[in-house]
Amino acid sequence: MTPAGIGLVAASILLDLPSALARAFLTAVVAGLAGPLDWRADVLVLLVAAGPYVRSAGALALPLPAGPFVRQAAGARRPSERERAAVGNSFSLLPGSVAPASVLVIDGPEENAWVLGCTLFVERGLFDSPHLAAVLAHEAGHLAAGDGRVALAAWWLPVQSVAWVAARLVGSKRRLLPQSGRTLPQPGASGVGAGILPDPRFRILGGLLRLPGIAAGVVALLFAGGLFPMLLRQVWAAYRRSREYAADAFAASAGFGPALIEALGVWQVLDVATPWWLRLSHPYVEQRIDRLQRLQVE
Repeated sequence: MTPAGIGLVAASILLDLPSALARAFLTAVVAGLAGPLDWRADVLVLLVAAGPYVRSAGALALPLPAGPFVRQAAGARRPSERERAAVGNSFSLLPGSVAPASVLVIDGPEENAWVLGCTLFVERGLFDSPHLAAVLAHEAGHLAAGDGRVALAAWWLPVQSVAWVAARLVGSKRRLLPQSGRTLPQPGASGVGAGILPDPRFRILGGLLRLPGIAAGVVALLFAGGLFPMLLRQVWAAYRRSREYAADAFAASAGFGPALIEALGVWQVLDVATPWWLRLSHPYVEQRIDRLQRLQVE
């Protein structure tokens, strides 16, 4: 793991401490209303307030898999024997690479792969592609550098259940993880909800009626650690870009530079997962290709 990644997780925890205090206070109030404030209530308050930090620290210190929650959120499954053999053969071509502790497959058509913790997620379309070895060489760079562990530590910082409820209270329909291959209804399209409240006055009225839910969602997001991501948004983005370039360099050093250039020329390869609050793309493909070409010359 890079010092920058560990530092970003630590800074996120420090900025999230007000949210931890709010969670502790709210839990103590609920526990007091439910029964006597004995040692069991103290343990509950401690788990609610500090639990996310403990599991984030565990993700940094230990080679942990992504876990069943992420697997379900991503719509992933265990690989078949043929898929497992294809991944193993690709990693066997990399000298001294770190093999993933577990592999999960997403039944989508794109040539995507990404790492969270020590789990490698591979989209189904990549197995039918000539770019499998090059893309997995890039992912091996993330695994070797511990990027997936930093990503998992950041992913586990918010209380996911509270964040999920809060996002729906404020009207956000974003998924916790990307779900490739699915098309959501577009505004104004035919189907359920199309044509409702066409008059702007009704839209304003509908917005006013939603204000209590939005306010409740904002409060819930604060309790779930929804404040600090905004403060570190640009820093996380710069860190993420730097790790993509480093993983490209790892693949090039293993002899997969030209193959990765070819893959990037066809697909925007998505890999390391980032915390749910970020909607930032990878570095521009052409910039990655330029860097890889310079590495080939050197």
